[in-house]
Amino acid sequence: MKTKKHIQPVPALKKDVSVHRAFVYGAGLPGLGQYYAGARMRAIATALAFFTFSAWFAWLLVEIMGGLASRIFSSLNGMAPPALAQVPLIPLAISFFGMYFIWLWAMIDAVAAAAAYRRKAGAPSQSSAFWATATAWFCPGAGQVYTDERRFGYLLFAAYFMAILLTVPAYVHLVQHVVEMVKDGQLSSDRPLGVIDLIHGLMTRTNYSFGKLLQTSLRCFSVAAAIDILARGVLKKTSRWSEPSAAATAGLAGLNWLCPGAGQLLQARRKPGWIILAGYIGSRLLIGLLLSADLISVAQADSLAWIPAILQWGSVAEAVLWMMTNRRRQSSS
Repeated sequence: MKTKKHIQPVPALKKDVSVHRAFVYGAGLPGLGQYYAGARMRAIATALAFFTFSAWFAWLLVEIMGGLASRIFSSLNGMAPPALAQVPLIPLAISFFGMYFIWLWAMIDAVAAAAAYRRKAGAPSQSSAFWATATAWFCPGAGQVYTDERRFGYLLFAAYFMAILLTVPAYVHLVQHVVEMVKDGQLSSDRPLGVIDLIHGLMTRTNYSFGKLLQTSLRCFSVAAAIDILARGVLKKTSRWSEPSAAATAGLAGLNWLCPGAGQLLQARRKPGWIILAGYIGSRLLIGLLLSADLISVAQADSLAWIPAILQWGSVAEAVLWMMTNRRRQSSS
């Protein structure tokens, strides 16, 4: 007589796994968001990689600070002439960028894991303009994964990290200039205003470097694209952002301050939204190009910075004004 095999029932998947919570967990402690979303092996690998790079970075900092303190005490005791200690810039940069990359990856992968878990459990996709903005701003590309555009999201994520790497030459150049000015005696406490001007000039050139501008542009584009996807999809029939209210005013103001034109996209006005964003990014890129080619000075770059600032605050005012007058237009028609 054949006996029936006892088949273990497959446990039902929980439908209360939140993409929002997974993102917050991933940002707070790399690996925790993936673990929460059920991707246990990826969570362990992410946590180990983050711990490794963090420990390496901390060890290098302790070594640098110890060498610096030893050099200072030796110079005070007259045992060695005052000089700058050698800093292991390459290992320090590798450990820092490795740590930063794992942190970014923990966020985007937590969002992907939680979204996949919800699809498998039969739960509906989550769609919030606030969370789309938050994920796209802190981790460009994660906003697209949040809105079910995974391939696009990973491409943006890779482009953003490449932009971060492109900022390395600018910061290396900044450090080298500071070291040279210290050796030449240009950074002297006898002329504080001159020191401030020198540092301001170096920081301005760094902020308008190609890598830094590309990094900022990709972050803004990621936010705008995520909002545009929601506005053309699940938020298409909502009128929340077109009717006057204190919450809508605050939301549009904050969104356009972070990403000029995104508020217009949230109001389903694609043309003005993308035009404002293109003008904002284009004006900053133009200033950076002119400054890097030495066609303008740092002071002139500071003067031209009013152009993107006007576009930024103008987009805030335009979105709120359009919302305020929308009801009047609807009643008159």
